Amino acid sequence: MHNIDRIKSIVDQSPTKPGIYKMLDQNNNVLYVGKAKNIKNRLKNYLNDNNLTNRIRRLMRSTKQIDTIITETEKEALLLEANLIKKIKPQYNILLRDDKSFPYIFINHEQEYPSISKHRGKQKFKGKYFGPFATVGSLNYTLKILQKVFQLRSCEDSYFENRSRPCLMHQIERCSAPCVDALNKKKYKETVKNAEDFLSGKHSGLQRNLSFKMNEESKNENYEKAASYRDKIKALTQIQSQQNINLYDISDSDVISLSRQGDKSCIQVFIYRSGQNWGNKSYFPKHNIDEPNEAILERFVIDFYTKHRPPKEVLVSHQVENIDLIIESLNSIYRAKPKFSIPHKGKKVELIKYALRNSDISLNRHISDTSSNIKSLEKLKNLIKLNKKIKRIEGYDNSHAFGKNAVGAMVVFGEEGFENKNYRKFNIDNSKITPGDDYGMMRQVLTRRFSNIGNDNKKYSSLPEVILIDGGKGHYETVQELLNKLKLKQIKILSIYKGLNRSNKLDQIIFEKNKNFLSNDDPVYFLLQRIRDESHRFAIGAHRNKNKKDIENSELELIAGLGNKRRKLLLNHFGSVKDIKGASILDLEKVDGISKSLSEKIYNFFNN
Repeated sequence: MHNIDRIKSIVDQSPTKPGIYKMLDQNNNVLYVGKAKNIKNRLKNYLNDNNLTNRIRRLMRSTKQIDTIITETEKEALLLEANLIKKIKPQYNILLRDDKSFPYIFINHEQEYPSISKHRGKQKFKGKYFGPFATVGSLNYTLKILQKVFQLRSCEDSYFENRSRPCLMHQIERCSAPCVDALNKKKYKETVKNAEDFLSGKHSGLQRNLSFKMNEESKNENYEKAASYRDKIKALTQIQSQQNINLYDISDSDVISLSRQGDKSCIQVFIYRSGQNWGNKSYFPKHNIDEPNEAILERFVIDFYTKHRPPKEVLVSHQVENIDLIIESLNSIYRAKPKFSIPHKGKKVELIKYALRNSDISLNRHISDTSSNIKSLEKLKNLIKLNKKIKRIEGYDNSHAFGKNAVGAMVVFGEEGFENKNYRKFNIDNSKITPGDDYGMMRQVLTRRFSNIGNDNKKYSSLPEVILIDGGKGHYETVQELLNKLKLKQIKILSIYKGLNRSNKLDQIIFEKNKNFLSNDDPVYFLLQRIRDESHRFAIGAHRNKNKKDIENSELELIAGLGNKRRKLLLNHFGSVKDIKGASILDLEKVDGISKSLSEKIYNFFNN
């Protein structure tokens, strides 16, 4: 049976109900996921070759099987389609590359003296969350100003409760030191309320109040105190001046613009909350050249707002396909209907134009960076005499403290830059090597990485054309021997190490025992340094996190009668030492293996 006959047979037997369909190739890999109000009618559209784009023709030639899942409503089909695309990432669907959650500013009301901090993830604690902020950078900037003006504490409870004198943050005027009653509870809570008012967009009253206090202190010749109020007013004015556009008539809105050049596009999202610009973020979705703008925005909006709660209003630069269905679907999740609109007059048009200017700039930079990366990868391919295109370079490094808490890190670089989603870290088992044995650590990391090939482990399914290791001749030979043993001789190895005086300009790069195949002013040289630096940064970060957890967990070791097994039970139940410290005796008793007497001992250890 020819492929088209097979597909016709499948379509004839397809259901006429709402649902999703998955197109699979001969190896049962999912090529495309789609939704439909009537699955059978939708699939019939694929049978008329004259109405198909080149992309869809290629898809149909590769399709050997179509699986369907029926749903009660078209709305359910849309949400199921979104979840499956996120999970499977089929090659013929439009894919959103970055789905990391946004950070928030959190003021913790569970504490007697509320602290202010960054928060990402589930909002499970009692308090006020302000956000989302588009980037950590935009949040950090706002948090820095807030600490300067309101001087709320940012320390952990354990640190706060054990202070006998103010810390450095008080000395540099970033904390009012409520830990030692430098500011009483009533005054501190007033300051917390002022900070919350500011984050809620109530600026003018706060600044008038500060201005009044400044003038009063000045009249009383308390010039130092008056100068302090003046600096706070300046800081608040500074944070509002970052908004770029007067937002007097904009409350809670997202502004989404799409800039496009062929098969490359940039979607820019600006987040406005409480009349403030809380940053913007660029997304570069993966799509084909013949995808219409409406379809690209539809896929983005569905993916984005099934992960992030939409505001009341979303301004968009172009039409969004199936927008009414999207709104109904979002209403089923959030019990609220966001308004999507393309503004045509007034201040909102200016916001769209502003977003479009930014997405144009970001797209041009992205295309330029990608072009530069492609040229460097092509040159590297020729230098190392590789007979195929370099699509993936993996960089490796290890980090440890005299063998303790050793961590291996893998970063990935491709044509569009660093692929953060594909980074991996490996906790190194010191029982299998001599602590501090760098060769042994590298061997263990790479063995674990490449032993997963062919085991249906999608996390490690992509093989690199090149790997770059941080080390010298010994590291190079260790890795080469291992890859030969694993029958992966086709992977090229490069090794980079610091030259004389550890100067960047004198870095040495080894390839097949040759250290002179690349000059230190070549773009490829700088590219390899960037990959090495990124693997080093990622390894150190992973090591520090492990060290931090180790230090935290060591607090539990000081409790008599609490062995390793029970410590693990506590951590598995509460998630962190911080949550164990905040638990009541009754909460502690609920953990398997923790008796009433031991729960009292744990509680008293942290609360007396």
